[in-house]
Formats: sequence, structure tokens, C-alpha cells
Amino acid sequence: MLWTLEQVEGMLNVLKHSTDRTVVYKCLVKLRTDLVKDKDGIVLFRTAGGVPIMVRLITKLNEKIMEVVLSILGNCCTDEQACIEAVECKVISPLVTILKTIPNPVIQCRACRMLGNLAKSKKASQFLNVHYAAIAPAICHIIESTSSVQTRIMAFRVCRFLLVSSQFLRHFLAANGFLQMMRIFVGVMKNTEAPKEQPTQDIEVSALMGLKRNQHREKYFEEVARNLEGVRSDIFDHQMLKYSTRNCDYVLPKENEAIELAQEILKCLVLLSAQPIGLKAWEPVSRTSSLASIVYFAKEDSDQRSSALKILSNFCKDPYAFYMLSTADAIVAACEMLMAVNMAKPLTESESRHCINIVSTLSTDACSRSKIRRCGALRKLVAMIRDSHSQSERSSLFHIFNNFQYDNLSMELLLYEGLVPLLVRELNDYLVSDDEHHKRRREERLQGGKKRKISELATQETTIKFAKTLDSSDFDSPSSSPRSYRTTSPCSSRSMSPSSNLLANDDDDNYSPACSDDEDEDDNSTTNNDTRDRRIAANRAQASNVLDILKLIDDGSEPIDDTLSDKEDFEELSSDVPPLSQMSQFRNQAGDTIDIIENLLYRITLMLNKRMELGKPETLDTLIRAINLFGANNNFANALTNILLESQFFAQIIKHGVVHQLYQLTKVEEMRKDGFAFLETLTNVGESNYGKEELVRLLRCDDPNAQQRAAISVAYIIKNPRLLYQFLNDGNALNLLFELLLRKSEDLYADEAADAVTSMSRYTLGISLPEADPADSTAGICTQQLNDSTPMHENCDMRFIVSKEGDAPHSIGFNKQLLCESSEVFNRMLNSDFREGHHGEIQLQDYTACGLRYFLHLIGCHEQHLGQPNYSALIQAFEMSRVYIIPELEVILQQRLVQFLDAHNCLRLLEWALKNYHADLTETAISFYLSSALPAQEKLLLFRAAEDSTYASEWFQLLNDAVFERCRSTGY
Repeated sequence: MLWTLEQVEGMLNVLKHSTDRTVVYKCLVKLRTDLVKDKDGIVLFRTAGGVPIMVRLITKLNEKIMEVVLSILGNCCTDEQACIEAVECKVISPLVTILKTIPNPVIQCRACRMLGNLAKSKKASQFLNVHYAAIAPAICHIIESTSSVQTRIMAFRVCRFLLVSSQFLRHFLAANGFLQMMRIFVGVMKNTEAPKEQPTQDIEVSALMGLKRNQHREKYFEEVARNLEGVRSDIFDHQMLKYSTRNCDYVLPKENEAIELAQEILKCLVLLSAQPIGLKAWEPVSRTSSLASIVYFAKEDSDQRSSALKILSNFCKDPYAFYMLSTADAIVAACEMLMAVNMAKPLTESESRHCINIVSTLSTDACSRSKIRRCGALRKLVAMIRDSHSQSERSSLFHIFNNFQYDNLSMELLLYEGLVPLLVRELNDYLVSDDEHHKRRREERLQGGKKRKISELATQETTIKFAKTLDSSDFDSPSSSPRSYRTTSPCSSRSMSPSSNLLANDDDDNYSPACSDDEDEDDNSTTNNDTRDRRIAANRAQASNVLDILKLIDDGSEPIDDTLSDKEDFEELSSDVPPLSQMSQFRNQAGDTIDIIENLLYRITLMLNKRMELGKPETLDTLIRAINLFGANNNFANALTNILLESQFFAQIIKHGVVHQLYQLTKVEEMRKDGFAFLETLTNVGESNYGKEELVRLLRCDDPNAQQRAAISVAYIIKNPRLLYQFLNDGNALNLLFELLLRKSEDLYADEAADAVTSMSRYTLGISLPEADPADSTAGICTQQLNDSTPMHENCDMRFIVSKEGDAPHSIGFNKQLLCESSEVFNRMLNSDFREGHHGEIQLQDYTACGLRYFLHLIGCHEQHLGQPNYSALIQAFEMSRVYIIPELEVILQQRLVQFLDAHNCLRLLEWALKNYHADLTETAISFYLSSALPAQEKLLLFRAAEDSTYASEWFQLLNDAVFERCRSTGY
């Protein structure tokens, strides 16, 4: 029938004034059946003032009337205005009283349904806060005592809406709500048809793994520890981890009501798992319950797979749930999900992340790591890193691998699957990427001064970073004990699944007010959620913690269209996780990815069986790049040292030119000491029997590139003079180096050869320039500028005539007395019967005016030198000081020749020294070329210019003689 407002008001008037319970009951049934069954009827009922009357009738001490009134109010509370009106009429107190005192399951069901609808209303739920202390124990009592499945469903529905409040959670846990929830869930999911296990297996395992006869207990525990984490952990695997099927103790019930109850409990667990529970609540649960019932849903064909994985992932964050998760084989389920292929419903991004978090957290346990290895998940995890484009996902996977660092079998498998190239690729991206995240992380490490350590170190150990030089010529690859790191997983499942997400879609629909309270699912509950979801997602990107996110969801609730549905879309409950792009702000930064990569690379280099990938060019280049950026006070340097010490990589290191890269570190002041330490490490290997044989083989091989790289490496790392002489002379290494310097058409290794010659000369052979006398080095510097138009002296009574070939004669006047006092040669020339004395002039054919002026300037200024003299003039002045026998000036000028020697005038000095048979300056020029720290290009240009000189053969011979003579003088 179609109701009018007058008819409704008439019915309500009867209810208001009638004292006959039968009449009241029939009116209530009529209203419930014909009017309060849809949205229009509810609005009409509310407009007619029916809500206050129903609130008054709820206190009637008649269970039949109370049952119908609660049903009407339950339907009315699907309307927002009706909810507000009901709480304003103070319906909550009598409703709580009913929950606490009425044992009738039907009334309890109706009351829980109404309370649930009130809790869903944003405004009405605010009036419930003061009643949490009474509501929580009342609901928990109903859950424990009732035998009605529908009542339990409605009670858990109330919990689902109220568990977002930490205040309600506290009272709920205090009332043993979590224990009751898990007990009922396990009971519902229990498989009563499961076959009984044979007890003989336990006997066999204990016999195999137990304490041996007359074996000391401490020795037994040491053996167990070795089996768990040592090379023979396969013993533990095969005896304790037999291949088995998934736990069959739990199964989805066949009854629809039981399935609905299980789903409602799962929804509650999603909310509950997102908040800290505490040891007090976990202890009784761990003794009487199991999480295997939740793990059951984590399978390919389960509709509740996403929620189950989310619950398990959230529980992983709670340390008190660790044991229960391990015993429930949660890690096996997560691995199976990750490894599953051709799934009808592939894993979503959030499901994959939940699985990774489960594996990451539980893999800190040795038994769990063995399960991961034996189920074949390690291969899949490596493949996931290889194919992943998400920084957050790769970070989580690297954290998993970090937990396997002491598991030799697992590490061997990971290395076989290609872990080293993945670590190197990730590290290289970190070092060179222009991504903002990588830039920020690099800046953090650089500003910190020291490298960031992995959090929660068990002990702070110190190690010798570089090996000392061995006295013996033989060398064996060392092995060392690993350094222990204990890290926490970076995946915070609560941060990944904030509480706000759990209600983003749940409270958008209301319980259906059909004639019966056993309503069916209504799937059209997410009509207008997109707008609010987008705003919440945008706000979530700026939230810093879970409390902020909870506040966002409180501010983000909006009215919905379908106000008549009490059932929630189960899929939406666990699918609204933030994308990986938003995960970085919620991640636990206890151990950064770069620290994990650093530690793993170091651990890998400590293993007995070294993978060949460690010696590849990209690995060595990336490690050196990291050391250049972060310094050598970290495990990147330790890993590189371990690789350099390993003889099997020596040939690759030589061929790739790593020695030259290490030498470049010595050119940086902060890295100088560390660069020499790396080279010293290679010296240990190169001077061993194996290293010597390898260098000889490369020097004599048919590959010219390998020959050249070997010659360069010999110059860098061979420190023993006798051995160096053999390589340079018998192995033709020195000729190879000079050929590289001479080759103008191909500069492939020329720069390396130039630096190698410098390193060998300075640091191995000890070749250096003579040091200037400190007394003479303090001679004054004259600020006067030489000018052709300015006389050299005020009283010029004699002159020099300079007429160098090709130039016009030039006259330079000077004081005769000053000249005679400076040199006896000049005195005899000018004060005798020589032609110079008669004419008062000296003619010079082989000198320039510039050189003569500089020479006369030194005589007139009493050996004060110009700040930047012309080097040609300096050489000519030196020559004239020898010709005219002025020994004091000669000594000083020779020192100045050495002082101002550079790449541009070294060849000029050498040519003059050879032409004039000056042994000291010849040696000085050769020593300067060999040992000076000139840029490689300048050294190349100088060498090639010398080959075009008149004295090219002498130049080459002098270089050879200088090197070989120094080898012989120091080594024999």
C-alpha cells in the first residue's frame, strides 16, 4: 500500500498513547513490513516523527516489541538524519543496556545491527566515544556467549566500524576480543575431515636430530648452530624441512552463514592488524590459536586472498606475531603467491608488495630462510629485481637478500642466479642517476661525513681494511671472518597499509532494510567514491604518519547514494593500498638500500667461492666510483680490497686497467693514502708466484692490448727492484711503455703509460730532482723590468756587440769597472792588449740580447733575479757564467734552471746539457721527465717532441739507462 503522512502520523499516535501491548506490537509489525523497508519509507517515517517514539518504545520490557523496534530503528539508521535524530534522543544508553542485559540472540542481533549503522554515520559515531568502555565488553560477551551465527556476524560488523578508534581497540583488547575473534575464526575454518598425521615422523626427526649418546649439551648446540647457518645447512634442510603440501587443517566452510562470518572476521582482522596489539593480547592467542586459518586464504583461487595477505603483512610488523606467522607457514604461502604462474587472477601491485613484506620480515629466521630456499623462491626474487621498475620494490627485495648474507647455500644460489650484476646495476644507478631520490641520498651520505651504518648493529667490529705487504714472495688468497650486521626490514606493513585505507570504502554503504534482517550482499556500494578516494590519495601523499592519515579519513567522509546497503564490497577492503610511487614517504628508513648493497657486496667478497662477476670491469668500475664519491671508510673499499686480493681476478684487473684507476685516487688529497693502500694490495698479488706468472704470460701473449696493460701494471705495482728489472728488461715492459708514449696515431693507453712511468720513477725507483739549497733559495727577487731602451748602468763606459746569426748587430752598454770586478776573465780582456781592451767592446756571436741583458742584470743587481725570467735567457746566462768563470753565479743559475724547469723547457735544457756535456743538468732533465707529476698529455707531448729532436737517440737511451741503473743500484 502507499502510505501518506497522515496515515503514518495516525499509526504513530496509536503507538504513542496505546497501553495494549498487542496493539502496539501489531502497529509496529505493520510499519516495519509495509513502510520502513526502503529509502522513501524511511524518510516518510522520519518526517512523521517516528524516531523519537521508537527510542521511547525501546525501553519497553517486552522482548517481542523490543525486537521489532530495534529492527525499525536499524533500518531508520541507514539514513543520516535519522541517525542524528536517534542519538539526540539518547538512544545509545538504552541500546548499550540491551546489549549488556538481554540474552535473546534475536534482540542482540537487531541491537548490533542498529549499533553498527550508528557507528557508520560520521556525526552519530561521535556520540559513541564516551560509551566505548561499555560497548566493547558487551560486544565481546555477545561474541563469546551466543550460538547464533547471524548475531556474531552483526557483532563483528560493529567491531569493524569501531576498531578504527584506538580508544575502542584498547577496550576491545582488554575484553579479550582478539582472543575470542581468533578462537571463533579458527573454529569456523577448522577442517574436521582432515586426515590424522602419523606420529612416527616426530619420532624419526627427534632420533635424527636429537642429542647424541654421551654428547655434551654445549657441543650439541654448537653443532645445531653450524647446521643452521653453516655450509652444511643442507643437513637441517633435508631432515627437518621435508617437502610437504600446504596445511590442510583449515578449509572454507560449506554453510553460507559460516562463510559470511569468516569474511566478516577477516574484515575486522584487516583493521585490527593495522594497529599495535601488544604482548598482553598476543600471549593467550599464541597459546590457543593459530594464524594458519588466515594463511589458508592466501592462495591463487581465493576471493579473500588480498585481505589475507594484507593481514599477514600487517602482523609481520608486530614482533609478538613473529612466532605464530612462522609456525603458520605464512612465508611458504607468500612465496607460492610470488612464484605462481598463469594465475586466473594475477597478483595486484599491493598483493605483491604484501608478499614481499612477509618474506622480508620472516626471512630473519634461519628456518624460514631454508623454507624460502627449498621452495625455489630465491630464483623468483632475483628475477623480480631484474624486471622491476620500482625503486621501493627493489629496495624491499634487497633487504630480503641481506637476511641471507650468512646462509652460504642460499648465497651460492643467489650468486648463480646473477645477484652480483643486479647489485652493481643498482649501485651504479644510485651513483650516476639524476633522479631526485638518488640525489638526495647521495647528499645525505656526503654531508654525514661518514657512511650511514645499517641500523641496529649487534656489535661494532673493526677490521683491517687493506692487507699489509707480505715479506714472502709467495701469496695465498686470504679468507676472513664475516662481520655481523643485523637489520630490520624496510617494509613497514602498517605504514604501507595505513588505517585510513581500511575504511576508504567500507563505510560507504549501509545495511539493507529489507523485510528480513538476513539481507543479501549489495554490490553497488561504491558509486560516488572516486572523488573522495582521489582527495584522500592526494592528502595521503603529504601525510607523515598513521595519525595524520587517520585524520584525513575523518575529514574525507562524504554522503553516499545507496544508503540501504549494510554489506561491504569485500574486494575493496584490501585493495586500496597506496601505489609504490607513494611508498617512499611511509617506508622505514632504518636501513637504506645503498647500505644493504654495500653490505651484500662486502659479504659476497668474503665467501670462499668467488663469482667471476666480481672481477668484471663494470663491478670494479662501480666500486671505484663509489669510493671516489664516499671515500674509503666503508665496505665498498673493503669489498674492492677483497677482490684485489683474490688471485683469480688478477688477470681481469690487469687487462681492464683497474690499476690506473686506483692510481688516480692518489691524485686526490683526501684519497691519497687509500689509493696507495689499494696499489699495495695489488703489489702483494703481483709479486706472488701466481702474479708473476700471470704478468709474464700477459707480456708474452699475442694480444697487444693485454701486453700494453701488463706493462703499465708492472710499472704501477711491482716494487721489488730485482723483479722490476726483470719485467722491464727481460719482459720488454719498458719498451712497451715508451712505444705507447711515442705512438702518435693511437692514444688508447698513452695517458696510462705516462702516469705509470711517473709512478714507477717516483714511488718505486725513488727518482727525484735535486733540492735547492735553503740558504740560496732565499735570494732576493728583483722587481725591475728589463727594457731594451734602458741602459744597464748609469755609467756605461764599454759595450757588448751581440750579432747572433740572422739578427742585426745590437749594442748593449755596461760599466767596465763593475764587469771587471765580477770576473777575472773580463778583467784581463778589458785591461790588456787584447782587441777588447783597445776598443772597449766585446763581441758575442752565440748569445741573444735577452740572454746578455739577463746576465748583466745579475752582475749589476748582485745576483737578484727576475720574478719570471725567460728560460732561454736563463740558459744563456748560465752558459756565460761558466765561460767567464763566475762560480758563485753559476751555482745559483743552475739552481734556478732546476727551479723553473717545466714541460715546455725540459727538452731545451736537455739539448743544451748534451751539447755542452753537462752531466748534472742532463740527469736533471731526465729525472724531471721521469718523476715530475706533469699532466699525462704534457708528458706525451714532451716525449714525442724529444723523438723529433736532434738528440732523439740519446734521449731514449738516457731514459732507459736511468731506469735500469736505478733498478740495479737499489736491487743488487
